[in-house]
Amino acid sequence: MKLFISVDMEGIACVTHGDHVKMEGPAYEAARKWMTAETNAAIEGAMEAGATEVVVADAHGLMRNLLPDELHDDAQIVFGTPRPLLQMEGIDDSFDAAFFIGYHARAGDGLGVLAHTHVGKIVHELRLNGEPVTEAAFNAAVAGHFGVPVALVAGDDRLAAEIERTHPWIERVVTKWAISTFSARNLTPKAAQQAIRAAAKAALERIDRMTVVRLEAPIAFEAHFLKAIYAQLAADIPGAERIDPRGVRYAGNDMVEISRVWRLMINAALSSFPV
Repeated sequence: MKLFISVDMEGIACVTHGDHVKMEGPAYEAARKWMTAETNAAIEGAMEAGATEVVVADAHGLMRNLLPDELHDDAQIVFGTPRPLLQMEGIDDSFDAAFFIGYHARAGDGLGVLAHTHVGKIVHELRLNGEPVTEAAFNAAVAGHFGVPVALVAGDDRLAAEIERTHPWIERVVTKWAISTFSARNLTPKAAQQAIRAAAKAALERIDRMTVVRLEAPIAFEAHFLKAIYAQLAADIPGAERIDPRGVRYAGNDMVEISRVWRLMINAALSSFPV
């Protein structure tokens, strides 16, 4: 059994502040260790259930946060940027399942810990076929393009509630309970790792009951930005249509195309008009 794991940082137990997720300082170094340990827990649980090959994609920020020297020896790691499939780089139709570790609530959530969608500095909301999406929902659709079901999601309770509503078959681990954007009641790192290991095993043991999220063409993708200038720049991409002062729509044939166009929109916003 072949497993793909995408690992973000904001949903890791005890990660609650910007200092934890910025690439400097002691809080960040601690968060990297917790992130790597939760990933290892997912790998270990998956292997108990029969996984024989694991590819891990670092999916936070510049996507080079995991500690390779501490990652499970039998895993391979997708590290660094840029990459066409963003947080899902490395997945293809050879995988049997995907896990999302350290994920978080979407931009606009009133309580989610460090909630945002892809790039918090520029994004107000993303939608697929008219529905607002978390990073988990967006990436589940990318996995579905390749026929791969998402079997496990770990993060805060706000994300877990959203996943229960939109993807109820997915195994869920709550690592913390949101109090505000920058505070939460957390599991200890070791307790979170134990919960993830058990859930990973349970998820793969019922893999035949997981649903593949496969969106049919044309897929309507909307990016709603925090500032109008970002929409103006994104609308310069061929095929993109400005739908209101801060919103852009693009109709794509599949989620690989959507992911690549979205990456171009991000690059246009960040490079042409730095935040």
